[in-house]
Amino acid sequence: MIRTGALREVVVTATKFGAADVMDVPASIQAITGATLRLEGASGIMSIAGQIPGLAVQTLGPGDRRYIIRGIASTGASTVGVYYGEAVINQGNNDDGGGFQPDIRLYDINRIEVLRGPQGTLYGASSMSGTIRFIPNKPKLDRTYGYVTLEGSNTQHGGNNYNVNGMLNLPIVANVLALRLVGWKLYDSGYVNQIRVGSGVTALVNGVAVPVQPLGFLKGVNYEKVGGGRAILRYRPSRNLTVDLDYTAQSGHSGGSSRWTPPGVTAFSGGTMEPVTGCDLCNTDVTQSPWNDKLKVYGMTVRWRTHLGKLTATTNQFNRNTGFTFDSTPILVSFAVPVPAETFEPRERKSNSTEVRFATTLDSPVNFVVGAFRQQTSMNLAVDVLTTDAMGLATGPFSSANSADALTYPGVGDTFFGRTDHKETQQWAGFGQASWKITDRWTAEAGARYFTENLTGYQVQTHPFGGFPPGSPTNVPIYDPNESFNKVTWMGNLSYRFGPQALLYATVATGFRSGGLNSLSEPFEPVPKAYAPDSLTNYELGVKGNLLRGYLQYQVDGYLIHWNNMQVQLTTPDGAFVYQGNAGTAEVKGAEFDVKARPVRYLTASVAGSYQDAYLTQGASALQKQLNPTLGVTGDKIPNVPDFQFNVMLDYTRPLVGNWIGTLGMNLSYRGAVNSYFSSNPFNLPLKAYTLTNLRAGVIYRRWSVTLFAHNLTNERAQVSAINSTQDPHALLTVQPRTVGIAITRRF
Repeated sequence: MIRTGALREVVVTATKFGAADVMDVPASIQAITGATLRLEGASGIMSIAGQIPGLAVQTLGPGDRRYIIRGIASTGASTVGVYYGEAVINQGNNDDGGGFQPDIRLYDINRIEVLRGPQGTLYGASSMSGTIRFIPNKPKLDRTYGYVTLEGSNTQHGGNNYNVNGMLNLPIVANVLALRLVGWKLYDSGYVNQIRVGSGVTALVNGVAVPVQPLGFLKGVNYEKVGGGRAILRYRPSRNLTVDLDYTAQSGHSGGSSRWTPPGVTAFSGGTMEPVTGCDLCNTDVTQSPWNDKLKVYGMTVRWRTHLGKLTATTNQFNRNTGFTFDSTPILVSFAVPVPAETFEPRERKSNSTEVRFATTLDSPVNFVVGAFRQQTSMNLAVDVLTTDAMGLATGPFSSANSADALTYPGVGDTFFGRTDHKETQQWAGFGQASWKITDRWTAEAGARYFTENLTGYQVQTHPFGGFPPGSPTNVPIYDPNESFNKVTWMGNLSYRFGPQALLYATVATGFRSGGLNSLSEPFEPVPKAYAPDSLTNYELGVKGNLLRGYLQYQVDGYLIHWNNMQVQLTTPDGAFVYQGNAGTAEVKGAEFDVKARPVRYLTASVAGSYQDAYLTQGASALQKQLNPTLGVTGDKIPNVPDFQFNVMLDYTRPLVGNWIGTLGMNLSYRGAVNSYFSSNPFNLPLKAYTLTNLRAGVIYRRWSVTLFAHNLTNERAQVSAINSTQDPHALLTVQPRTVGIAITRRF
């Protein structure tokens, strides 16, 4: 269907009061519809992140991303709540790697809702700066239909890619029971080449270490394979009762690291590892670093409508197993042990969340939602550092025995280091939010949430560097201190409606993030065993509405955030180990806008953007900075937060002849320059501004559609993230180079 009239309403459920047009909600919300995702051929969050004002995504490769909303950028527990349907899937990280947020593929998604600003009242402590909700389509009870899409493309500096995905909606009992099945399988070729695999390996010949011929070159190591599926069963025995059972599983594999050493930068070297200079999309690691990611999300949601309101009860399980590996040779080189080695970090995370809430639909000026929430999470992490061979692969299995120690018995032992870490958290919360329609124009809202959390854990050093001291006990658990945190978050909102053309609102809201437990670093410099919570207060003024009889929609807001006792990733003075701590206060001032219009027949245009000024208002003292030069000082900008970013989208869809329809589209995203670390940090790498351009052109004939597309048309080396420390030397992360392809869809 071609729309030529006013812009379409976009319905959201973010307030938990019920469905509402996004333009009627007095808050900063952006919704990206499933129709937009299909038009853009979006398969993951990176495909549409540039369309969302105030959102930045820091990435270290597949399945390893951190979301940043309104400049609240920090390691540790997530500052952004992430939901898949009703399931909580946000994930933090205070060890190696990046954000570790999962990247479930966006096929047959109804919409993505992005709520900017603290959402602590309705969504809890993890929603400190905002919430992202991925909402799949639910089964239709009355008709059978579906689609299949085949996509092929080619990436410059890479190779051929493919993508197959489809959906089937199948009523089992008409208007009572239906099943919706979605599946996807894709392959993206790698575009980063590893140029010195196996370098530095030696073998003992007559007691003398002799260099071994290395493998040397591997092409496209960061290729990615992803397969997954989703099933949702909907049962509606009566008009007022709906039961949904859902199950999603996804498995991903990447052949190697996406980081690359830029031209002119000399990579680490030592021993028989010769110095090497980086080049365009060249990885200079000496070991292979594959990545594996398996996740499952499943649960049940019951909705019961009464004459007073709607009761919703939902329970969900999120399980994730990741196999994260990285080249630990530079760490050893920094300690004058120039031996190639790989760190293996298998992780297991299980999280169960349950929520019961009741939202009234009273025929009165006052309505409210109240609820209770519980979440229990367990995490297991192992860290094994092993020697590698001339192929860049581990020379043997991990061993806790001193006889296998690679430092004590060079050329014989396979194991440098090992530890395990087990942590458990249990959260409880009660929340409520009320809306009072004072007059036809004035509305007030207020809400609060009480949150309490308990953290426990233990760690085991399974193989210390150099082996266990003689006579010392081995594999003895070291129990973390029990930590408990609690907090009350609250919000207040006042709005005034001038009519359909304008809704003015003012909001004050608080956000909260729990503290956590650090991992051990002994026998090296000890780190604090725990770190404290941080919190913020957001002051916001916004206006949104429809103009020109609905042919133009707009949202504009400005905000001020005070961030206290902020959690940051700190580094030991020698730069070798990182840990989580609290360091000072920060302030963020910003503005966001989102404008959509239909200026002429068949053409839809949108422009969205944001300005952010995020900086430390109280950083490290002179003494603290002297002891640890990686700390930020007062006035330092918060890392990975651009001052300015914007997105422009155009879609022109019109009839051609007969049943033929033509469509053209463009998407242009700009991100300003950022710092990868605090600007006073000697390891900081300034990252340049970049612009990404996507184009598409297609035709639709009845149930067939064919689309030609070009992503990253200008082949930009967008500097999306960077890594730099003693243990992770200078490297950049970029987006997929120019990719040109064709997608064919058949609906039935």
